[in-house]
Amino acid sequence: MDQPYSPFADWLSKFHAWPEPVQALWLVSVPLTLLGITWLVMRGIGDLVRLSRREHGHGAWRGHREWRGHLVYGVYQDGEGRWMVYWHGRKPEAVDWENPPPELVGRGQVVQGVFRRPEGG
Repeated sequence: MDQPYSPFADWLSKFHAWPEPVQALWLVSVPLTLLGITWLVMRGIGDLVRLSRREHGHGAWRGHREWRGHLVYGVYQDGEGRWMVYWHGRKPEAVDWENPPPELVGRGQVVQGVFRRPEGG
């Protein structure tokens, strides 16, 4: 009685006939592929855990430090479309497009693209 066809047995018989460098590539690529898949799955699980912690109001959990720094300087656009500059300890101020703050000026000239007004503004 003949044995049923097995794709793995067929591949294994061909594997033994291949040159040694090809066999070596197979022996290295299979474990690396499994390691990569495991890494992707674990990264996805970690991202889901962090996302669910954030959604449930948990800031920092055991083993992780909570951020204790201060925003020193920032530029953002408010809900009304105005560009605002924030300095630590001061109230946010609207960007003066005619006289930019010195923090946004680099080496005596306006940094390219920083003070280009938004289209239609």
